[in-house]
Amino acid sequence: MSAHANTSYVISHKITRNSKLFSDGEFIKECLLDSAELIWPEKKEAFENVPLSRRTVTRRIGDIMRNLELHLKHRTVNFDFFSLALDESCDVRDTAQLHIFVHRITMDFKITEELAAMQSMKGTTTGNDLFMEVNVCLGTLGLKWDKLAGVTIDGCPNLTGKNVGLLKRMQDKVTEIDPEQKLVFLHCIIHQEVLCKSVLKINTG
Repeated sequence: MSAHANTSYVISHKITRNSKLFSDGEFIKECLLDSAELIWPEKKEAFENVPLSRRTVTRRIGDIMRNLELHLKHRTVNFDFFSLALDESCDVRDTAQLHIFVHRITMDFKITEELAAMQSMKGTTTGNDLFMEVNVCLGTLGLKWDKLAGVTIDGCPNLTGKNVGLLKRMQDKVTEIDPEQKLVFLHCIIHQEVLCKSVLKINTG
């Protein structure tokens, strides 16, 4: 891969990590060209060849995402057990987002955590809709339901509904494979801890 393409990937990665617009790549290139003209004019042409159009940045970010997914998929082959942490929230445009984190533990108690997926939910966000997204995520990564040990959620009704919520669907799925397997469901207390700290004015230093 050429230095120009590598530079394009590095800048695209920084754009997405800092939640910037993909079109900002064109602005960054303009800044690079202006800087090169002032500092190193004889090398300005090298910066002109760095592809940073909105379309290119979109492709670069897609390539990075697929690469990360491939690496995670390779690691999941050796998962002895895993658990999931799920969070449903809305972005700045009020589009529902489902975040799926995978926690892995090996037989020698080595623990890792990865962001497995961040799905934009278009249309409804029922427990069944969320279950379908989780099922697709596990299938994509090659994770087996019979190795799922537990699930941590944030308390959203669509996640916790006892009849049609996501957790009910997940337990039903596991039961189909092994009637004796029971998932451990935990409620995330991070939000409550932050609220209590604010109300009680606790300074943790």
